[in-house]
Amino acid sequence: MNAFSLMVDYFSFPTAQSVDDLLYGDETSSLSEVNWQSWEVCIYDCIVKSKELMGQVKNLNAPLIWLLPALSYQSELKQVLQSSLQQLYPEHAQHFLFYGASSVHFAVGLAKKNEWVKVNVIAIDTIYKANKQGQYSYQGIGGAVTTLEQQATGWAQISNEIVPSVDFIKHNQLNGMFTRLADQSQQPIDIIFAPGNGVNPESEVWLNELQLLSNLINENTQYELPCYKLGQIGALEGLVVLYQLTTSPTIESHCKNALIISQEQAKHQGAASYLWISEEVHN
Repeated sequence: MNAFSLMVDYFSFPTAQSVDDLLYGDETSSLSEVNWQSWEVCIYDCIVKSKELMGQVKNLNAPLIWLLPALSYQSELKQVLQSSLQQLYPEHAQHFLFYGASSVHFAVGLAKKNEWVKVNVIAIDTIYKANKQGQYSYQGIGGAVTTLEQQATGWAQISNEIVPSVDFIKHNQLNGMFTRLADQSQQPIDIIFAPGNGVNPESEVWLNELQLLSNLINENTQYELPCYKLGQIGALEGLVVLYQLTTSPTIESHCKNALIISQEQAKHQGAASYLWISEEVHN
């Protein structure tokens, strides 16, 4: 089985009561800005949040994957968070993905590689929402508990690529990624989830490279811009995007091929982008 389903069992978010509320609710919900203190405090808050989320896991006998902030280039912070979770949950803390929004796509691949029919997924990360001043306002820590299950029909991951970069402008990894995708894929792309960021125009590198996909996109291609709609929600973004992809009746009825693009860049660390494409499978 190559396809999968994603069920959100528990959702803990500063600005929404549920994942559906986040996706389809009132986007003008009031902000309750939290003062950013330090990455050390952030890691502590993530550990505290983990206790709430672990209490919501329904089946502790299933494998568990942790989706965490993009700390691949911050080894000390990464080690502190990983060691703390291992001490708290020694039997359930073996699989950590520190890639931010791209983590969920690697979780899909990890489940397939290990032939896990059903796996628990916990996502924890920082939450930012755009305010009236055109800045991203820190909201605190968000989290979710989900169940990822292999199935015979639905969306299946057929391509996954992540390339590190410190500077999106000077080191444009999307150019090579899109070139390879255009050479390898024969099917037109029906929907693109892109990292649109109106607060910071410099992050729109992906837009300049779309011409490389001219043989795969057309006037009927739909676009979703999670950062515009959801804010910056780190590891939860990939999860929420896949939830929308696998549950939206509109997408299900009109789309067979989807491209998901993400750019990860956190304070004082390197950055990474990933590319993920899926197709509907009917076995």
